[in-house]
Amino acid sequence: MQVQVGKMILYGVLTSIFYIALPLILFEILAANNVMTFSQGFKITIIIIGIIGVIFSMLRHLFPKDTSANRWVAFGATLYSGIYLFYVFGGFTPGVSLGTYAIALPSIQVLLGLQLIAWLLLGSSGIRALQYLVEAIELRKKKEYSITVRKQFKLSTLFKIFGTIMSLGIAGYFGSLVYSGMNLGFGNYSYDWGHNPGATPLDLSDDTINITLTFDVSNQGIYAIYDVSIDLAIYTVTTGNASALPENEIIGESLNNDLNTFHSFTTTSNNNITVDIFPSNTIGFITTNATLEFQISFSTLYAGIFIDINVSIQAFWPGLL
Repeated sequence: MQVQVGKMILYGVLTSIFYIALPLILFEILAANNVMTFSQGFKITIIIIGIIGVIFSMLRHLFPKDTSANRWVAFGATLYSGIYLFYVFGGFTPGVSLGTYAIALPSIQVLLGLQLIAWLLLGSSGIRALQYLVEAIELRKKKEYSITVRKQFKLSTLFKIFGTIMSLGIAGYFGSLVYSGMNLGFGNYSYDWGHNPGATPLDLSDDTINITLTFDVSNQGIYAIYDVSIDLAIYTVTTGNASALPENEIIGESLNNDLNTFHSFTTTSNNNITVDIFPSNTIGFITTNATLEFQISFSTLYAGIFIDINVSIQAFWPGLL
């Protein structure tokens, strides 16, 4: 049987770039920009899994494509790539659900549920592996297997068609995600306050006060933003009088605010969330200036991806007296 040493070395180099070099470079870029950090153990495991993947790739291209040996190795290599993806998406990590990733920046934290992407990639690997398995059996037994769906198809060809359609669909899905993500915007934050002096205007003990946060949502992507839920908590960072209004303390919150769907190619202005200041903090809040921190937790379902974003915004409160 003719072997292809040159082709084997070429694909070994290319695979080592994909399995090892690119992930490690990406890890360093994310860490350098304080987006994500990866443990040394995770990096070492990626290197080990990558080396095994390179060996599979070299063996796959050692034999000509029209041989049973090539197809058997292709079957094993494709299954292994599915295991690699399963690991990358957290499938073997205790306490982490498949496809869950966290991104942390100084003023924003993002939790992504990429289960749909994970299963699509794993499904694509499985279909391609079945194609190579059928081809390996056909070449070994010198017999073609077929299936009739209105017309007769080779079984391996059917798996190849399904795999190609799925790969094209995943590529289109990724492209649409990138485009849509670049056209999402949340901004124009502002706040206003409301004050009710109660039945006795000269007595602050029966006063109530609230703060309303207003913001715009621009969704110029091709997917609607569904199931939007927002929690808003207000904390003091510094205050003019810590005895009247303590620092680093929550003074009001509003939970489980369900907003309408933000449809594609629309901008929704003046979305409002109102927070009532806790009665125990009302007097201090009225009489004392403070630097406030709005902590916003925003969860939604976007293009099949669960997104949980925590954002912190600071603003100055001058007090009312």
